[in-house]
Amino acid sequence: MSSLLDMHVYTNNTPGTKDKISFLCETAVEKDIRGVAFTDIVNLDDCDVFDIRRRVRHSFFDISKAKQLFFDSLTVFGGIELRQAVCDPKNAEKIISSQKYDIVLTSISRFNKTEEFDLAPNMSAEAFNAFTERYCDMLLKTVNETDFDVFSRPLAPLRETTADYTFFEESMKVVLDALANREKALEIDTKDILGSERIRDLYLRLITYFKKAGGKYITIGSECISHDELGRGIELTMNAVRRAGFEEITFYDQRTPYAVKHLAYL
Repeated sequence: MSSLLDMHVYTNNTPGTKDKISFLCETAVEKDIRGVAFTDIVNLDDCDVFDIRRRVRHSFFDISKAKQLFFDSLTVFGGIELRQAVCDPKNAEKIISSQKYDIVLTSISRFNKTEEFDLAPNMSAEAFNAFTERYCDMLLKTVNETDFDVFSRPLAPLRETTADYTFFEESMKVVLDALANREKALEIDTKDILGSERIRDLYLRLITYFKKAGGKYITIGSECISHDELGRGIELTMNAVRRAGFEEITFYDQRTPYAVKHLAYL
């Protein structure tokens, strides 16, 4: 049986994503993927709390049905990606406790609802370092002060710029120290392994640092928004993780981490 696990998948319960969960499950079976975590996005700096909770219930209901329908052919994990949780940690806790999640991802995609990152391909070093300082401070606060299992898509903002990453790399090490100390997982996003060579190399250096800092858990996810992207780059990323010093990958069931040896499948 395949050891492929995609722990970061969106369904049509995430705005901008059209594929229904049943179709994604069928695609996962066709691609010989062993397990999929459905982690629809909830932005905690969104003012419409009623809509947030409605979408949370709807998403989890769809996941629960998929677990039953595909029980014999695919392991389905119920998850959520909480963005901007540090902006409203109390509401984040209410959302997490409202459903029996297997996995909770956390990520940051903007400074707040009215202030996007506003990165540019050729921005100045001064502007990028100013962004880095604010972003990493927000990440560090998220790691230290919110409830989650997996630190997700940390390098996603870099996709928008070609700036020098030196200050960013040093700042991220402080965040990874805190992540290792809390014994939380670092996600490896396959989009960043398959994308820019500079971002991929930075990711691998940070994974290596995370291991040396005492980090225990690594998850892999495609952050896919369509069935075509499901599982893309998982095998390549598994090899990259091994080179960085991790002999195991992790999945979460009922918010408990389980390590899986993956070398036999590479």
